[in-house]
Amino acid sequence: MIRPALTTGRRRILVASLVVILMVIGSAVVTIVTRNGGLRAVPAYAEGTILALPGGSASTISVVGDDLEVVVGTSPTATSANIVLGSQGFRQDFRAKTGTYGLYFDSVPDVQTGVERLTVVVPEDGILTLTLVGKARLIMDQARLKEFHLAGASSALQLDASESGSIIDLVQIENVTGGLSTNRLGNLDMANLVIGNIVGRYDLDFSGSLDRHCDVSLHTAVGNGTVLIPSKPGAQLSIGSVLGKVLSSGFVAEGGKSFLNASAAGGADRQLVVHIDSAIGQIQLVEVQQ
Repeated sequence: MIRPALTTGRRRILVASLVVILMVIGSAVVTIVTRNGGLRAVPAYAEGTILALPGGSASTISVVGDDLEVVVGTSPTATSANIVLGSQGFRQDFRAKTGTYGLYFDSVPDVQTGVERLTVVVPEDGILTLTLVGKARLIMDQARLKEFHLAGASSALQLDASESGSIIDLVQIENVTGGLSTNRLGNLDMANLVIGNIVGRYDLDFSGSLDRHCDVSLHTAVGNGTVLIPSKPGAQLSIGSVLGKVLSSGFVAEGGKSFLNASAAGGADRQLVVHIDSAIGQIQLVEVQQ
């Protein structure tokens, strides 16, 4: 009567020990696989490598790096997106969620590193969702897109649209932590710009060749910011709630929290309409002559 109980007890101890061992092994495997984006056996791509992405006209890409410079352009002949690597050391990042092509930068021994460059080329009138993690400069180079979604950006982000010739129906920037700086957003010739949340210093420059009506919505801004409004065409900026100061020298106040540039105040159509739902910090409005 005693032996079966002892046998059962020993079996339970063995099973428990086996479970613990398997958990330890599993934890070690997960650590190895997730560290630096995957197994170290994943090779680094050489500079100049062209990566062809599946997905047709809609592409989702994530890039992780310390000092990224990403150029986005379109091609009338492309049927799917491709990535041209301008720096040596990028590896495929298997941590990216399903449906996303992931890259991360891992410095190569004995190779001097600096700015980590790559170019993304997508089909015209397509949809691009781009996630940048790390300090990044994003350059829009005559991009003609139906939609452009910039997601999950962390650290400081600079969006440079100084090159004219882009046409994008919808630009959506989800969250930026660490500050957002933009240059000549009007050159994107957007119909809609939606910005979720900005935490940190921000500079929104709407100058450029905006040729159609554009609605801009910024949900939440936490930090001091500057909003550059072109003198032409007519523009209106309104703020739902603000905890801080609004410096609006040179603008015409309309209803307390609405401000018009010189063209709109003179009766011109309000082609650029900017609305900030809520802001914490100081907002300075600056009119840019063009």
